[in-house]
Amino acid sequence: MSEQDRPGAPDDEPVIGGGPPTPPPPPPAPRETGQPGPAIGAPGEPPPPPARRTVDPWESQHLRREPPAARGFGRDSPRSDYYGATNRSPGRTAAFYFFGLAALVIGGILIFLLFRVLNEGEDEQAAPTPAPIVAEARIESPLPGKRVVVNDTLDVIVSIASGELVERMELLVSGIIADREFSPEPVGEGTRYAGVLTARFEAAGTYELVVRAVTGAGQVITSEPVQVVAIPPVTEAPVVVITGELIAVASLRTGPGEEYNQAGTLEPGDTVTLIGKTSGLQWLQIERGGGLWVRRSAVEVSAADLDRVRTIAAVDVAPPATEPARPTQVAGTATPSPTATPSPTPAVSPNAPDFIPSNAALIEGGATLRITLTNTSTNPFSGAIVVRVEDVPASPAEQVLNVSLEPNGSAALNFAIEPRITEQSSVTVTIDPDNAIPESNEDNNTTEFVLAPPAEGPVLSLAPSITGGELSVTIRNDGDDLATNDARLVMSVPGSTTTQTISPLAIPAGESIAVMVNAVPRTGESIRVTLFIDGVNVATASVPNPIAGDDPTPTATPSEPEEPQEDTGESEGE
Repeated sequence: MSEQDRPGAPDDEPVIGGGPPTPPPPPPAPRETGQPGPAIGAPGEPPPPPARRTVDPWESQHLRREPPAARGFGRDSPRSDYYGATNRSPGRTAAFYFFGLAALVIGGILIFLLFRVLNEGEDEQAAPTPAPIVAEARIESPLPGKRVVVNDTLDVIVSIASGELVERMELLVSGIIADREFSPEPVGEGTRYAGVLTARFEAAGTYELVVRAVTGAGQVITSEPVQVVAIPPVTEAPVVVITGELIAVASLRTGPGEEYNQAGTLEPGDTVTLIGKTSGLQWLQIERGGGLWVRRSAVEVSAADLDRVRTIAAVDVAPPATEPARPTQVAGTATPSPTATPSPTPAVSPNAPDFIPSNAALIEGGATLRITLTNTSTNPFSGAIVVRVEDVPASPAEQVLNVSLEPNGSAALNFAIEPRITEQSSVTVTIDPDNAIPESNEDNNTTEFVLAPPAEGPVLSLAPSITGGELSVTIRNDGDDLATNDARLVMSVPGSTTTQTISPLAIPAGESIAVMVNAVPRTGESIRVTLFIDGVNVATASVPNPIAGDDPTPTATPSEPEEPQEDTGESEGE
């Protein structure tokens, strides 16, 4: 059965979108009793009822049971305007179009959503989702290790990144708030901030800078620390003039070394202004002649003053002048032979001394090196002499000895050795290495000695002094204990010798005793004192004579015949 052949719905059911229901046709008028009914097919008479038909299942489920008088079927039935009727009402037609349009709209929306899902990956590549902002605080300037002068203002450039609004920025200096800024303005896109905070340091030292930001939600953002160094203000140092006094005759040289040419001589008592020194403190540069050099050992200057003298590196010193190269002879040409010109020989004073190193020995268990020097000339000498030792760990390696040496007189000088020498070794001793003192022989000032292990037994030294016209001698023992019944002190001046016997003589190790000697003789500029033990010269020393010349007719006392003459080759301490 088609939709059009299906019976229509009852009239009392409203049609969605249709007008008011059509009223049912009026029922036919009742016939009077006795009147015949209309003939079938006759006009005015209702047609005979149709034959009963079989109802299909659909109709039995969807058609509502109504009274037979109210039912109609087919196109010509009273319900011909429902479903399959050819002439539908306007309301039903509008509803039909409305539902069709709604179906089209819903289909378009579904197609649009389908295309959007398919193109979602391409949309994400075209417009990526921005990453969330990572909270961070940084100090852009200064860099770590920055130096700033005390009491100067230091600008600290900071930057803050936060996903929230920042209420304040703070600068902490070693944990203390030094500066802060409230409600900073964000810069650029998002919640990013930049600012300049300041700090000032009242004392020198190392400080730690940290920037801290606090957001409106209470989040605290802290930067990594940056260390800066506060230094004292730079002030101009006053010009300090360092001077020294010559304590020995010393030669001036054009550079710090014996290989440089001599450029004059300085005498004891001369005052010089120091402008430089070598790193080893062996040479000093003075403000004379454009910067000449003199040995450190010949100049008296305090260690504190010497520390303030600038050190001159070896590379800043011009090398010594060398002999010019001989011209190269070209083949076929003749070069005239140079005429030999003898070097001028310096005039030697007839009263010049002659110094030689006469002995070198280890004492005090190898912690001290004792050097003995002798004047082999027939002329006396009084003054300062520079003595240098090499090949041993002596500090300093050069010393100045003030002596008063008669002809064949000797003097001793001790050098501290660190570390001490405990086995056989050697040492090179040079007297007057700069040749500052005119001598009758300048070729014997350097001698090499073989040092034996420290000798056992007493090691004696003398220290004479004159007080109130009386001569006293201090005898010191730096070796083993001394005990003897044969000790003699011999005091000698030109033309006079006096001997004093000391019996017994006992000096423990490391101690000393003072011995009063006879009255000071009035002749001779210096007095030589020699100690003999068991007939052996073990120590000698000299002291200037302050009363020389007061007695024009001194009485000379001959030397005792049993006393041996002082041998310049004797080794002190043996």
